[in-house]
Amino acid sequence: MSQNRWQSRNRNYLIFALGLALSGALTKSTIAETVVNRIKQANRLVSAVNVRAGLADLPTGTSWAGLAVDLTKALAAAILQDSNKAAFEACDRKTGPEMVQSGAADLYIPVEPMAPSKLTELNLTTSYPFFFNVQRVLVRKDSGITTVSQLVHTQIVVQPGYRNEQNIEMANEEHLRNYFEREGWQPMILAIEEWGETESAFTSGHVKAMSAEETELARLRIANRQKVGDAVMLPEIIGMAPVSAVMRADDWLTLVNATISVLIKAEELGITSENIETSKTGKDPEVLYLLGVTKGIGKPVGLDDR
Repeated sequence: MSQNRWQSRNRNYLIFALGLALSGALTKSTIAETVVNRIKQANRLVSAVNVRAGLADLPTGTSWAGLAVDLTKALAAAILQDSNKAAFEACDRKTGPEMVQSGAADLYIPVEPMAPSKLTELNLTTSYPFFFNVQRVLVRKDSGITTVSQLVHTQIVVQPGYRNEQNIEMANEEHLRNYFEREGWQPMILAIEEWGETESAFTSGHVKAMSAEETELARLRIANRQKVGDAVMLPEIIGMAPVSAVMRADDWLTLVNATISVLIKAEELGITSENIETSKTGKDPEVLYLLGVTKGIGKPVGLDDR
């Protein structure tokens, strides 16, 4: 196969992998154009985010950080050529979708999946997953526990599943029971509805083990060093949930998905903010296409090749 044919074929594979071959008609989509134009006119891109360490948080009190923040900044860079034009609004499971519906936010990025029936009811849709929120078990270091199998006769505190307008959106207790059932064990579970009481049961030493999403457990451990010391996150995965961006159905989904895919592909190819300029002078056809040196990556999503 000639180099030109190889590059052309490889380029087509890359387009497919990035999700850009879904439709060449995005630039003709009135809804998508409206959203992008609204962002350009406002000169900023707004994400409504659930505050959670590692996803969207204010660790310094002034600057947002986390994966949801990085995704928003990448979209701002793609549309406005400036990642600093990303803005964030803290929200909960109810107000986040409402902000997207009203146009107060361009995206809602939760910490856990929205139920499909809820998405349909609100005429919302989700992007590709960009993060998998894993449920684990946190134990006090002085317990000597190193694996979940040692918890068979130990009480574990956990939040039960909650319902939001008839949609179960979190089921940590169910995941924990299912995990133990698969292993043929009978767990000792202390289910507490309120997160504050759940956290207090662990930090006070009333129970030695607690199960929740690892992002929440990490936040708890950092915030309560004096009470829990070097609490240990057990290695076993109790449950896993894909985290995706939420937007209005038929909105600018292709562009958001393409951005997520580009970020993943760039990481695979070793492209970083430090080497992006030198990468443009290399010979790797995938890198050159991804960075817009070889033309074509921007047109399917209505943007220039940068």
